[in-house]
Amino acid sequence: MPDDDTARSHEAAVAEFTALRAEIMARQSSQQGLLSIQLTVGGALFSLALSSPGRAAVLLILPLTTVMLAGRHVAHSYACLSIATYIRTELSPRVAGGLGWEEWLRAHREVPRRYRVLNPLFISFPAISALAVVGAFPYLASLPASAASVSYWLAWTVGAALTVSSSRLIQRVRHDSFLWTGPTPERALAPEG
Repeated sequence: MPDDDTARSHEAAVAEFTALRAEIMARQSSQQGLLSIQLTVGGALFSLALSSPGRAAVLLILPLTTVMLAGRHVAHSYACLSIATYIRTELSPRVAGGLGWEEWLRAHREVPRRYRVLNPLFISFPAISALAVVGAFPYLASLPASAASVSYWLAWTVGAALTVSSSRLIQRVRHDSFLWTGPTPERALAPEG
């Protein structure tokens, strides 16, 4: 009966592989949705701000939405990479001859360039946020001193900090070697330090 057990183990591994690849595809679809939301919100708020000089303060909403959407995008990236690592390191050895897909992807990844000036994720997330912070500055600078202007400046400062935060999120996922090669089993289990 070992052949029956081997056949069932193989079928179970292939079924699990299929389910995990479907999860990766669903997460990548969610990432596309997040990107679409970011571009839509950015376009709508910039249109509103440009429609009247007194509406420039609405741009201060963008850093908050950007950091939230960028955070979800990055979380999906790392989840996909963890799934791929599991497939490669745990699931593939259970199938005679291996599954091969994740190994092939890993072997054919491009070599990451140290500096990607026009990286689409930087443009879509932190650059839009930075543009909003810069775009709101002239309006805030023209406000007379008041409690409202202090709250706007506080929102601007928080927005600038959130812009830096979203930039660091995107930088981490784009430059982390984990993105390109996947963690070794030891690295995947090691606590972050």
